[in-house]
Amino acid sequence: MKIVQIILFTAAVTFVHSRSRGKDYEKEKICQQYSMLGREKFKASGIVIYSQKFSTSTFEQVNAVLDAMVNLADKCCAEGADPNCYDDGATAMSEVSCMEDSPFPKHPGITKCCEEQSLERKLCLANLRVLSEEFPSLEEPTDDEVCKQFTADPKGYMERYLYELARRHGSVPAGLVLNATDNYSRMVASCCSSSQSKVCFLKERLQQKDSKLFLRLASHLCHNQVHFKSLSTGLAVRFGQMIPSASFEEVLPVADYLQQGLAKCCFNPNPECLIKEFIGLKTVLCTNSTLLAKYDKLEKCCTKPCLDVLPCVDSLDAQPPTQLAEIQEPDNEDLCKDASSVTIKKYFFEIGKRHHYLPIPILATVFGGFNKMVNSCCSAEDSNTCLNAKKPLMKKEIGTFISKANEICENYRKLDFTVYKERTLTHFQEKLPGATKDEINKKVEHQTEFASTCCFPKGPPLRCQKLVNTIGHTCEGDTCLLI
Repeated sequence: MKIVQIILFTAAVTFVHSRSRGKDYEKEKICQQYSMLGREKFKASGIVIYSQKFSTSTFEQVNAVLDAMVNLADKCCAEGADPNCYDDGATAMSEVSCMEDSPFPKHPGITKCCEEQSLERKLCLANLRVLSEEFPSLEEPTDDEVCKQFTADPKGYMERYLYELARRHGSVPAGLVLNATDNYSRMVASCCSSSQSKVCFLKERLQQKDSKLFLRLASHLCHNQVHFKSLSTGLAVRFGQMIPSASFEEVLPVADYLQQGLAKCCFNPNPECLIKEFIGLKTVLCTNSTLLAKYDKLEKCCTKPCLDVLPCVDSLDAQPPTQLAEIQEPDNEDLCKDASSVTIKKYFFEIGKRHHYLPIPILATVFGGFNKMVNSCCSAEDSNTCLNAKKPLMKKEIGTFISKANEICENYRKLDFTVYKERTLTHFQEKLPGATKDEINKKVEHQTEFASTCCFPKGPPLRCQKLVNTIGHTCEGDTCLLI
């Protein structure tokens, strides 16, 4: 898989350095990148950065701030420019950001930043970031429509495509998005001028299939790294569901390696960092691990080139667990030790691998609720009494939650969509005989949305955490430990 290395700029990095090195360093860095990349690539890099940082902003808002930045570089990086040109221009841009009717991207934190002055204000504005939204996949128009739009305005079409792609992949290295867009741009330019454009598009899309899958996988993993508090636990569970005979001690080194690589590299704009970690995974998983001997499909993945190992592993299905011993409940002393995170991770791992129909976005509710209970009790004056009282209640709620969620996901994955919806309708009609037709239909729609969105390993974590309430209360009272 060919990955193009692209040198990027980020305002945040530049401004952070300028705190200690001064405004001349800030200008020097921007001008160096402007000169190295050229005007068009400089703007394209900026579109990616700002579309990722402000994914809820419009294209017009992102374009406005980049036009201002490019104009600033045009003017102030020229030979013989006024020494104060860049600093004055950057200050003027920060003032525009603080205007009530600013054409630049919006953020709730802008008001607070605008109370600062000079460099502190610019630093504050540069460090703003909206938590990446979970947008639906980018749907391209037909080949004919692509060529029509591209031919009418090649630059405008590609800038908008770059914006749409970047905001959908807000947690990955910006260079991966630029690489994908460069590939797409070459395809469109070539195929729209070809006498056999449909054949050309088909051939090019097949060639780009692997790199697109790589971007989606990197985006999924980095998005989870941002939104799951303990991704290494989730990754350990994923391997446990894939290889139920594996022990916690066998999967943890692989899960920890991958999570630590994501934490280090996802927000590094240059993709080399993440690619290096993915390449290193082959050694950790295929050479230093005992997992291969327990799953022949995993062994086949390890015969592939380094960058293809992780996509291959990710494509493997969870396996129904064989006979497993009863889960050992963690004792109070272990839960409240400094190293309790390992105890809790192991407990979650054992729960997760016994329920292969439940992906991490759903099990995250169990992880979060149990962790909250442990933290609350372990900081109480009498932690032992607190845990003795709450652990049995939590165990019962976890059982209720998993039973309900497992039934929903197992049925959804086994049945045709139409059949699933019909059975869900019948279920609610029998369960709620006094409910109106509208009330029943609403429950059917909510449960179907939950199942179709969250019963898969790549379910969007933020959305699934909102939809999980569809499962209903996990206790008989009004105040439950889970939901």
